[in-house]
Amino acid sequence: MKSFTSFAMALLVVGANAFAPSNFGVTRPSSTAMYAKYNTIEEILALFPDDKPVLINFYDSGMEDDIKNDIVTLKRVMEGRASVCSAKTQDYPELAKLWDATDVSPTMILFKDGKPVKRILGEYHFLEVSAKIGPLCE
Repeated sequence: MKSFTSFAMALLVVGANAFAPSNFGVTRPSSTAMYAKYNTIEEILALFPDDKPVLINFYDSGMEDDIKNDIVTLKRVMEGRASVCSAKTQDYPELAKLWDATDVSPTMILFKDGKPVKRILGEYHFLEVSAKIGPLCE
């Protein structure tokens, strides 16, 4: 039972960071920067390394519980090949509207070299998403 409790706690810790960019090897930003709102996709893309694609997951807050585990797993599966981040459409309504990500949740857009190269609508299972973006992340 003790190992199960430890495992459950580890999942909670991993799950808490599912919707934030990975900060491995990066110094922690100031508290002001952590709560910053971004106005453009370019500002979001600038948070990640230039040498790999970035998948931005626009999702409705009502879907958060449904997709959270798959997004955590997708981040692990794509580690080293693509960065994965999420943005609630309620927090970024202008960006979601600009990128036509308000009607279907989630709407995922893969950016490579700063340009959109793949759009995935309504799917969030990590196997489906990784199969669709994997070939573009080689």
